[in-house]
Amino acid sequence: MLRSLFISCFLLGVSYFTLGQNIIVRNNCITQCIDCSKRTPDMGTVFDLDVNMPTGTTYLWDFGEPGTPDNTSTSRTGSHLYCTPGEKTVTLKLSTSPTPIIKRIRVGELPFIYLGKDQNEESMTICNGQKVELKAFGKVGKPNFPVTVNWYPNGETTDNISLSKSGCYSVKVTEPTTGCTVEAKMQVKICGERDPDQNLIKNAKAMYMGVGAAIQFQGSVDNPVPIPGKTNVPNGVAKMEDPSMVNGLIFYTDGVKIFDKNNQPIVFSDPSKNLNADITNSQGVTIIPKTACKGCQSEYYVFTLGKNSAGENLVYYSIVDMKLNGGKGAISVINQLLNPIPVTSKLIALQGGQGYYWLVAQDAKTGDLLTYKVSELGISASTSSSGGKAFTKSSGVSGTTKSNIDWTKMAVTLPDVNMSSIDMYSLDPATGKSTFEYNIPLGKPLPQVYGVEFSQNNQVLYVSMQGDGSTVPSEIWQFDLSSKDPIKILASKSVLFSSMDKIGALQMDPVYNTVIFVSFEGSSSLAKISQTNGLNTDIDTLMRPKFVRNAVTFPAGVTTQLGLPPNLPVPNTPSGPPSISGPICEGTVFKFSIDQKLCDPLNNDKIVWNIYNTVLNPIPDKDGIMVPLDPGTTRIHTFTGNVLAYDFPTSGKYVITATISNSCIKDFLLDAQEFDIEVIKPTSIITEINKFFKCNPTSIPIALTSTPPSTNLAYLWSNGDKTPVANIRPPGGKVNLLLGDTKTKCSVRLNTQVNFLEVKNFIPSNTYSICMDNPKPFDLQLGGPTTNLKFEWTFGSGTSVISTQNKVRVTQAGKYVVKVTDIDNCSISHTVEVSDKCEPILLTPNVFTPNGDGKNDLFVPQPKSAKRARILGLQIFNRWGELLFTTKGPEFSWDGKVNGTRVPQQSYVWQLQYESLDYPERGVLTDRGGVLVVY
Repeated sequence: MLRSLFISCFLLGVSYFTLGQNIIVRNNCITQCIDCSKRTPDMGTVFDLDVNMPTGTTYLWDFGEPGTPDNTSTSRTGSHLYCTPGEKTVTLKLSTSPTPIIKRIRVGELPFIYLGKDQNEESMTICNGQKVELKAFGKVGKPNFPVTVNWYPNGETTDNISLSKSGCYSVKVTEPTTGCTVEAKMQVKICGERDPDQNLIKNAKAMYMGVGAAIQFQGSVDNPVPIPGKTNVPNGVAKMEDPSMVNGLIFYTDGVKIFDKNNQPIVFSDPSKNLNADITNSQGVTIIPKTACKGCQSEYYVFTLGKNSAGENLVYYSIVDMKLNGGKGAISVINQLLNPIPVTSKLIALQGGQGYYWLVAQDAKTGDLLTYKVSELGISASTSSSGGKAFTKSSGVSGTTKSNIDWTKMAVTLPDVNMSSIDMYSLDPATGKSTFEYNIPLGKPLPQVYGVEFSQNNQVLYVSMQGDGSTVPSEIWQFDLSSKDPIKILASKSVLFSSMDKIGALQMDPVYNTVIFVSFEGSSSLAKISQTNGLNTDIDTLMRPKFVRNAVTFPAGVTTQLGLPPNLPVPNTPSGPPSISGPICEGTVFKFSIDQKLCDPLNNDKIVWNIYNTVLNPIPDKDGIMVPLDPGTTRIHTFTGNVLAYDFPTSGKYVITATISNSCIKDFLLDAQEFDIEVIKPTSIITEINKFFKCNPTSIPIALTSTPPSTNLAYLWSNGDKTPVANIRPPGGKVNLLLGDTKTKCSVRLNTQVNFLEVKNFIPSNTYSICMDNPKPFDLQLGGPTTNLKFEWTFGSGTSVISTQNKVRVTQAGKYVVKVTDIDNCSISHTVEVSDKCEPILLTPNVFTPNGDGKNDLFVPQPKSAKRARILGLQIFNRWGELLFTTKGPEFSWDGKVNGTRVPQQSYVWQLQYESLDYPERGVLTDRGGVLVVY
């Protein structure tokens, strides 16, 4: 992984320290970090006296910029934001002296520089083997006064550098007179360069302590291995690591000397100088990155507690600059007084927000907590929070301060010859504000409290208590914090371990924050506590914490002492290679994308996706890439495009791979990723539900016919119901369901039809008949739905079923009875009567011979069936339409004569009036035709 280190903006200017009443100054440069339009209390140059004035002293600061905001202040520590460079005269008037103290300072400023094409470009991507040149003054002119140039990480002092390796590069230009600086940085990335194995990085963390003792976490956090160290102190130690590198140690310190990752001392320009920490202090040294706004992380504050002439602890700071000494690092500022307020024996560094930290000390006289914001703007003036129990005489035992792993709680131990106790605070990492909550009294006079540590889940507190080594043993106590009631917490005390050996610090491991290590004075081994969330009084012994006295054994001559290094805030690591983002479910389709460009700003020109129905192979391939298990037989889908969208057939584990190509590299395979996919399948609903209203007069329940196994389903029916079963009220109709999975956000819409049935839904309004003289069968068809219904047809008085469909074949007249039954066995019946009706048919001859021979002498029309029709009248017309003959019965025949005379042989027209006996509603009907008279 590429190194990612926060950038630095403020170099402290000339700091002034002399005996007597002298003003000390820090942050006296105008840089790219300053935004004069947005003033906050932590901005600006900070002023303080180098001596602690008597209680009741009043202060009046004049910062030498009349008319500017906050040009005066009555605070003990002065702070003013300068936005114009030049000489400034600062005046402090004290109530204890008639003579003001005057300090002349120079506020320095350098032209802003940048290494990219503009001030916003701070990263570039090059292809493997490509060279690039970075120029310190390529975008702005070099100042016409003397400046020094220094590059990170290799310490070059030239104006320009040429490079072909990835990493964070920055240049710092310094004006030696004021010490003011300006920085610019460039993150150089090689497209396609693989990051080192992250497990190696995580397990590279180390701890340094005691006399030459150190451990490194190269495998399980439970089993660190001893490594050489160079510390030689009884108490406080600190270290700084770069989490982006396999061998990530930058340096470590015992408060006197600073050692690099090769155990070699990092020295000041004067090799005779050392840090001024009093090594008897329990937490007398801590490290905080000196963040910057335009440079790579290369400088670090080392805060120490040194003694003044009165034997009081004062906070000092030094700066380690890894750009110096050819990139090997050197101490650029050493033992500068922060302020003259005496503090207790412990310092603690806390993680704040992005790019800033908190340094917390405790006022030795009041017990109040003093908090300094350490950011790109420098070290702010302190803010004070009321403490709990005031610190009193400790009989040589100094105690420790610890926060939990998420920086929201803090425990401050208070050793006391009369009554040891622990103050408990809540913390706000964003503001650095601490709030006293309660005090836990621990007893008197021995043992006295020393170390303290929170469990992984913050609900258990471990405390080391020091005895006298002869009659009173040292012990490790455990308290249950879940009640937040000091009386109940004290009552929950349980002794985890007891020994005549002197127990020192308790420290959570720096890798996974699961194991607490325990130091012993002058011991050749380190102890540990695992299962830290468990209570020692738990009925289930498997849930209790586990204590191992000899967890790590050191070589001869190497011993632990009382101190252990705290888990310090470290710079953020750079972003890694792209990874597969998602899934996002839309409907039933899962979508996956790539979370960033492989080589920003180069576009991801082509992405080839593959889906495998398998799990990840626990063993990476030869290039260290995670791959699917059995990829040759488990691939189910491939796709080329920016976004992979796939409707998985079933729930289960799937592995997805993505290969990216751009203009610099082809087929860069990302680590395969395993996904637990839950689909909304199987899901179905009956398409139609039919039930009779008479049996379901209120509502009809409706539910899925097949339901996914997910436990995160959410229902929304169109009637407003949100339960698995919806109750549909009359009149029913179309019903839809939106079924969603609250975990995956998948959803599916299903539709059905709910019908409340009555007889009118089925029976047609028309009547039915069949002519039994010449029957022509037809289908009697019901209306309405058929789903979920059973049909039974019977005929006449019979009981045998002649049809099980919603229709029956009519072959004869009579009564057809249908019984319709729904899925609840609710039935309705209806009788359809089919009558015997025929169309009337008339029989009329087309020729007759009225010659008197007794054969065919009459024209006699008649119905084919007397029961179907009846003739009402007959008329005969000649060809000219003249009426020749008429009769209305009772007989309907013509003898071929008119007035007794035979008509000529020719054709004549006949006309009949008749009625249909089956369809009397038709009234009188008329029929016409022709007949031929032949002699």
